[in-house]
Amino acid sequence: MVKDRNWYKWFYDNVHSHYYNLLIKWVFLPFGGEQRCREELISHIGFSPKDKILDMCCGTGGVTFTIAQKAGKGTEIIGIDLSSGQINIANRKNSFGNVRFIEGDVAMTGFDDEYFDKVFIAHALHEMPRKMRLNVLNEAKRILKTGGKLIILELDNPQSFLVRLFIGFWFFYWLPFNFETPTRREMLKYGVKNEVEEAGFKSVRKISKYKGVFQIIDGEK
Repeated sequence: MVKDRNWYKWFYDNVHSHYYNLLIKWVFLPFGGEQRCREELISHIGFSPKDKILDMCCGTGGVTFTIAQKAGKGTEIIGIDLSSGQINIANRKNSFGNVRFIEGDVAMTGFDDEYFDKVFIAHALHEMPRKMRLNVLNEAKRILKTGGKLIILELDNPQSFLVRLFIGFWFFYWLPFNFETPTRREMLKYGVKNEVEEAGFKSVRKISKYKGVFQIIDGEK
């Protein structure tokens, strides 16, 4: 596991971070573009002026900045990611005074119990094996305040065969070396909503977006 983890970090630090933003623009192109799609995926989320918010697996900050635009200046927003390469890019892009980025392990964040009002995990669980997904969900629960909200943005499995065919092509699922394929399939098999409930969250609900291409899961501690 440590070897795989070290390889993953090396890949994101030295390779993936350099073309990640371009790849994301490609992925979101059929859905109105990156910014419009990101805004739509959090459109139902309400924020309070003094919210403390954590964006787990923040990458280069795309979701973090969208949250910041909607949440307002009074909030405290932290993005955390294992990849120093992606954190460096996020810091260079950051123009928000209430947003900061740190390099760290989302399964062991080091934050105090019940520190955050909201925790986001965006487009990251599909890269993790089941044990790691559950560890991350349990960590999110630990650092959330009682009554705090977990919000997950993830890929889903559209019911339409034609949509699945298009997404498989557009998202590069057909590549034989796509390392996300086994964990993505496993995530869909167990169900994100089911795993969030398994981690002990209450009032868990699922919202489908863009003909089932994306899913939004939220739950309460």
